[in-house]
Amino acid sequence: MDGQKITNRSEAEKILEKLRSHRALLQTTIPGVPDVFFSAILYIDTRENFILIDELSKKAGHELLLIHKTLHIETKLDGIAVHFSCELIETEVENGLHIYKLKFPDYLLYFQKRQSYRINIGLGTNIPVKFRREDGTPAYGHIINLSDTGAGIELEKPYRFQMSEILPYCEIRLDEGNSITCQLEIRYADKNQKVKQQRVGGKFIGLANPDQRTIARLVIELQRDLMRHLPKDSA
Repeated sequence: MDGQKITNRSEAEKILEKLRSHRALLQTTIPGVPDVFFSAILYIDTRENFILIDELSKKAGHELLLIHKTLHIETKLDGIAVHFSCELIETEVENGLHIYKLKFPDYLLYFQKRQSYRINIGLGTNIPVKFRREDGTPAYGHIINLSDTGAGIELEKPYRFQMSEILPYCEIRLDEGNSITCQLEIRYADKNQKVKQQRVGGKFIGLANPDQRTIARLVIELQRDLMRHLPKDSA
C-alpha cells in the first residue's frame, strides 16, 4: 500500500516535531545494506534546513553511513507508519557520541493504516530457525530482525537461498518448548558469494492467528527493550 506523500513543508515540520517530542524510535537502513540501525531525532532546524539524529545503534552503521551518505528512515507516530529519506550533511561529536546532521527530507510518506516494520534482535537474544526446502533438504539459521509479517535471517554455512524461493517449512524456536511453524517467501537474498553466512529477508505465509499474536507481542517486547537502552534527553 502506498503512503500519502507529504510535500507541504509546514505539515512535514509538525510531524517531525511530534516524532522528536515523543522520542520516537527511528529504524534506519542504508541503501544496499540489509541491517537495521536505531536512532532518534534530537533537533530540527527549519531555517537552516536540517535535522539532527542520535548516534546509530551499531558502530558498523556509523561507518556505513559515512560511506553511503543516505539514510532511509521508518518510524511510527500514534501507531501510524512514517517513512522518509535524508542525505548526510556532516557528523558531529557531542558528549563522546556521534550525532548526524541530515538534510531536511524532501517529503514524508504517511501511511493511513498500521505498517509492520523490523525490530533488530540484540546480541543477547538467539532465535534459531529451521527450514525444509521443496526437495526435503534442511537448512538452519537465526533471526536478526523481526516484524509482524516477516523476518531477516542469517543462514548457517553453507546454506543459501534464492530470491522468490518459497520454503514450505519454517520453524521458529522462540524458547525451549515454544515454537512457531509457517511457510516463508524469500523477498531479499544477499548475492555476495564472498560472504560466508548469507543474509535473507522473508515474508511469513500461513501463520495461525495465535502465532500471529505471539509474534506481535514479541515485536512489542523487543521495541520496549530497545527504547530502554536509548540515551535519555539531558535535563
